[in-house]
Amino acid sequence: MTESWRPAAWRGFAWGALAGLALVALMYLAGAFLGLKPLPQALSGPVLALMPGFVFGFLIDSLQHAGKVVEEFGLIVAMIVGLGALGAAWAVTSRRWSFAQSALVFAAIGWLVVAAVLLPISGDGFLGLANGPTTPIVWALLFAIYGLILQMGTPKKPLPEQADPGRRRTLRAIPVAIGGVTLGVLALRLLPDWSNAIFNPPEAGLRGVSPEITPIPNFYIVSKNFSDPVVDEQGWSLSVGGAVDKPMKLSLAELRALPSATEYVTLICISNNVGGDLISTGSFTGVRLRDLLAMASPRANGTWAAFKARDGYAESLPLSLINGAPEVLVAYDLDGAPLPNSHGFPARIVLPGHYGMKGPKWLDSIQLVDHESGGYWEMQGWDHNAVVKTTSRYDVPRDGDIVRLGTVSLSGVAFAGTRGVSKVEYSTDGGKSWTTADFKAPLSPLTWVLWSAAWTPGAEGSYELQVRATDGAGAVQEARDTPSYPNGAAGHHTIRISVSKS
Repeated sequence: MTESWRPAAWRGFAWGALAGLALVALMYLAGAFLGLKPLPQALSGPVLALMPGFVFGFLIDSLQHAGKVVEEFGLIVAMIVGLGALGAAWAVTSRRWSFAQSALVFAAIGWLVVAAVLLPISGDGFLGLANGPTTPIVWALLFAIYGLILQMGTPKKPLPEQADPGRRRTLRAIPVAIGGVTLGVLALRLLPDWSNAIFNPPEAGLRGVSPEITPIPNFYIVSKNFSDPVVDEQGWSLSVGGAVDKPMKLSLAELRALPSATEYVTLICISNNVGGDLISTGSFTGVRLRDLLAMASPRANGTWAAFKARDGYAESLPLSLINGAPEVLVAYDLDGAPLPNSHGFPARIVLPGHYGMKGPKWLDSIQLVDHESGGYWEMQGWDHNAVVKTTSRYDVPRDGDIVRLGTVSLSGVAFAGTRGVSKVEYSTDGGKSWTTADFKAPLSPLTWVLWSAAWTPGAEGSYELQVRATDGAGAVQEARDTPSYPNGAAGHHTIRISVSKS
């Protein structure tokens, strides 16, 4: 009796998912050795663009660095499920239309969907040719392997009872072996990076009192990418054009030859939680953006500067803001050395007083236009202005610490963007009363301040400590807790500690 289509579909799905797992593992190996961009990485931009801003904000607030890991894992699972569905379609179709290696036809369909639909959507061009002619060839090989594994799921006549038991065990072991090997490859390829992203981000290496200058290995990193671009200095140039009379293309050497400026700047991510670590201070060197644009002779209709980055990131700033803020840099050095790749080598925009989303890394071009343009995160509902909110935090002690009864050292950082900090206060009774703390003069008007205080609790017990700052205009830090989406988190950093005699 001919089997019903449901068992065939489930068997085809299982073999399709197994073959898909093998394809995904080989895809990541091809990424490591052949330069192929894995599909989850290629699609991360379009997926984020489709994701409502409040959803991404929730993920960031809840998961912080794990957010991108969750997204990549989700895309891998979706890819395997999709390839499993392709296998189910093959199995059902094969009940009426069967011939040798018929699975390769469905593998070819999968290749066509990736090469002609998904890669163009990701920005890699038709067939992925934007990344070179080898891309469609490598994908064809991957799907050929998918088809060969899928073909193993072709229904066969049951083995007779007297068949060699060893042959039975071998046939049963094949899918288990394929699954085990491919899972092992994926684990070796992905788990170290995922583990570092979640448990060992750069800023996690700093404990205790914050230094005035954040060491570069500990300078926070946030990127929309699973894999950041690596830009070759020799082939790179910064294009300045649009509504200008003197368009320019500057190599890195030419950019460095222009009059430079160095600024101490604190950068903070708009997705930083209250009391979070996504805030760092460094010394940036580069060309003042307003001077660079003046060299290009802007026309009257060039009222906005639109930035494009190598990773597809886009942002724009009004020329009126740029002309009134000489501290805005096209930066090429951090702490006296070329920008590390993760911080935007060869050049990036540094916009003091605004959240990091306004400063594109891996900068490729600046075009003067007559309207607001781009805005990668703004397109998803994040704040267009992204002005830093006044914020402060405890570095010492940490939430949950047990301290000895006596004088307790309190310290942390406070930041209010270009408005500066005029006062820092701490509370040891959950915000009922406040005491003024001391703080060091900032390195510049663009950086955080380091505050400190000596507190002597009156007795043993549990205490709720809070901290708040007042900016240079006299505005006190917001007390009401709000999430990072859409314009930055607010509220008082609150920790709970225990005081003990022992």
